[in-house]
Amino acid sequence: MPSRTASPRAARALLIARALIAAAAALAVTFVQDRSAGFALAVFGGFALATGLILFVDALAVRSRGGTRSTAVLAAIHLAAAAFCLLLPIAADARFHWVLVAWAVLAGAGELVAGVLGRRRGTADARDRITIGALTLVLAAVSLVVSPQYALEYVIEEAGREFTLTGTIVGVGLFGGWAAIVAVYLGIGAFSPAPQKTPLTKDAA
Repeated sequence: MPSRTASPRAARALLIARALIAAAAALAVTFVQDRSAGFALAVFGGFALATGLILFVDALAVRSRGGTRSTAVLAAIHLAAAAFCLLLPIAADARFHWVLVAWAVLAGAGELVAGVLGRRRGTADARDRITIGALTLVLAAVSLVVSPQYALEYVIEEAGREFTLTGTIVGVGLFGGWAAIVAVYLGIGAFSPAPQKTPLTKDAA
């Protein structure tokens, strides 16, 4: 007996919602000039909270069977990351760095596992989850290299000013780039035609 999973329409709606959230985060990082740790925590925390709520709704109200547990785990990971952005009792720059890395490791692995399991069940969003999981693990690996204590002072002669490139600036830039790639990928996936599957009948068997 085949397991019932989220319909292609529901899966597409989830992709669109996640794409819009990622796009909002990418736009905020791109166009807001503030690159402080507070800004980084606000953007990432807002992204994690919104995505966690979307995944939570998906787990409770959309998926009838198959993928509910993995989606609920992903929702919990995102909501926990949003909470730690506010509650972790360390300096803001270190808090952003370590919450981002921990979230990327756990969410990337969870998304990848959910995608692999979904592929076995034939869910509509399995391929997208595998790709997003892999991209998130890459973000984790790259972000781990960036130290929150990093600081590079440089001068732009045309502006006549001295600037400081910090680990937080690099980290939020990496997150913004990841969010932009994810938004485009999910948007393309959401509006791509769903593959047509011919049901197997007794005669065909």
